[in-house]
Amino acid sequence: MKITTLKTVSTLMLLLNWIIASIAAAAEDCELVFEPATGSYGFLQEQMPQQTYPADASVGEIHFTRLPIFDETNPAENNLLFRLANRIHIMTKGPTVSQQLLFDSGQAYSSSILEESSRLLREQRYLYDADIRPIRHCNERIDVEVITKDNWTLSPNFSFDRSGGENAYSFGLRDSNLLGLGKLLSVGSSSDIDRRSSELTYEDNNVLGSRVTNVTTLIDSDDGFTRSFELALPFFSLDSRQSWSVRIEDIERQDEQYFRGDDVSEVEHNIEDFELEYGFSQGLVNGTVKRWSIGYRYRNDEFGIGDELPPPVQFPDDKELSTVYFEYEAVQDYFDTAFNLDQIYRTEDIHLGYHLSNRFGVAADAFGSDQDRLVLEGFFSDTLFFNDDVLWQHLLEWEGLWNLDEDVAEDVEISYETRYYRRQTDNRSFFASLEAVYSKHLNGHRQILLGGLSGARAFDNRFQVGDRSLLLTLEERLYTDIHLWNLVRVGGALFIDVGRAWEPGFDNGVEDDLLANIGVGLRLASSKAGSGRIAHIDFSFPLTNRSDRDVRDLQVSFNVKSRF
Repeated sequence: MKITTLKTVSTLMLLLNWIIASIAAAAEDCELVFEPATGSYGFLQEQMPQQTYPADASVGEIHFTRLPIFDETNPAENNLLFRLANRIHIMTKGPTVSQQLLFDSGQAYSSSILEESSRLLREQRYLYDADIRPIRHCNERIDVEVITKDNWTLSPNFSFDRSGGENAYSFGLRDSNLLGLGKLLSVGSSSDIDRRSSELTYEDNNVLGSRVTNVTTLIDSDDGFTRSFELALPFFSLDSRQSWSVRIEDIERQDEQYFRGDDVSEVEHNIEDFELEYGFSQGLVNGTVKRWSIGYRYRNDEFGIGDELPPPVQFPDDKELSTVYFEYEAVQDYFDTAFNLDQIYRTEDIHLGYHLSNRFGVAADAFGSDQDRLVLEGFFSDTLFFNDDVLWQHLLEWEGLWNLDEDVAEDVEISYETRYYRRQTDNRSFFASLEAVYSKHLNGHRQILLGGLSGARAFDNRFQVGDRSLLLTLEERLYTDIHLWNLVRVGGALFIDVGRAWEPGFDNGVEDDLLANIGVGLRLASSKAGSGRIAHIDFSFPLTNRSDRDVRDLQVSFNVKSRF
């Protein structure tokens, strides 16, 4: 009798709970905004409806949708090889994705925080793309979905570059998403226009699940070595309140100087560099972030006679700087996304607001410097014009020293760049850039270079040298719908380069001071690996100095860059 009574009571309690839950669910005014994303999700191409939510809305459940490299719902990618690649690939772990988010369940809902978290995810090399969107609205609670698409990250690292008549290559093994944890480990060897090297690099953007980052690099080269270590808590979001960093670097190398693209002199260069910094901020206030940092940096540059070539006429001066500095930074919260700009069929985040960073330091003899100097460096970037079809931005950078003992400027370099984009159709655009560099009293191992990799693609690397340069580039860009084997996106460009590097009173050994060329290029971007990297294959034809014995009728270059 007692058992029967207990069963009856239990059944009644379950029924009552079900009735209460049903009434509560019915009382909720829920609106489904999106169905969960699938492998065919188009990221930037997806149309986000305009929604207005209550001011007191909070984040409800957070759903993570991690899309594989290949979309098996697409018949073109549903084959044995691609399915096998999906199975072999270690997907990015859920906690690895969640570590990048700036919000959590129960916090106040903010569309701007969701957008900033999306940008942080898209910055990660192991993700091809990312998006965060509301998917259900129930009264004051908004459930959101975090959508990420993986890159293929574990691969033999082999590359071949050719620019300005010189070859470079690298090979090794690289994984930018080690065990799905977002860590980078790279080992390999490389040979470029300056040196042959063996390298080991480890990067961790979330040490022990925190916001602390670590970068450790060991390079052994035929002309020296590089050992560097950095541990830092960056200003990881616009509303971050503090940062700190510790950086140590030890370098030994040969620095060459050039004339008409040939090595003509060299010096042995040893660098000891240590920096300690702490930063603080009030976060995002009225659409602007202001940050202040104080720090200490010790840098010692020592020069010696090179191994193979004679030293330059002006032998560089040793410099020992022990600097206490103050830094101010201001960032305007104004961001947007673009498509087919500097990438091919990928979401591109662009900062449309201004960004100012200026560091002022005192390197005093009392601190351990060899002479008393003032140190100044920084940059300013902003958008000059922006609408649906036009983007026009510019960047000014500066660095230099003022020697108080000798009352003279040292190592002053000021550079300015403006970039202009005009969309003509969804698949075609016009691009122009103007770059100018001015320097004064550079140390003897430094030069301003032009040619090959540094601009004017039809000429040898470092074909012109001086203490200033000017370069104009015009391009007609084509972003095609061609998707080779569903692995590689294809684009193209027609381009013109015009510029020169020079120093008043110095003979560059070039008949026509102006370097000008036209050319056509092919652009290849992987849609499954190497996020943000674009292979350039350019065929360049000189328009000036055609009678020069060192200027070829056709210059073919192949290299990998981060922009179109």
